Amino acid sequence: MVDGDVLVDTDMMLGDGTKLRLFAVEISAYPGGVNYRFQYYDPDTGDSFLRFDNSQVPTHGAGHHHCHEWTDGEEQVTGIEFTDLESHLARFKTEVTEYDH
Repeated sequence: MVDGDVLVDTDMMLGDGTKLRLFAVEISAYPGGVNYRFQYYDPDTGDSFLRFDNSQVPTHGAGHHHCHEWTDGEEQVTGIEFTDLESHLARFKTEVTEYDH
């Protein structure tokens, strides 16, 4: 694979009407060699519940790889460990199934 290869590009509607947007592209300049954004949200209101993403430089005081979570309209950002894309995507999907909103 080479920089610019799209590794994941999926939109999924869940049974309760919420939606998942999963996107990842190979970019060697990013930690882990991939730039990704996994988002769980309400498509009617646009409200986000959970998002995993990364950046080339540490941000939010949470490092390169981080999780955004909204509770009662308040955003919390925490650093998360990144091993590889497949494990990270599996972790996100697990957290979505366990999410209580």
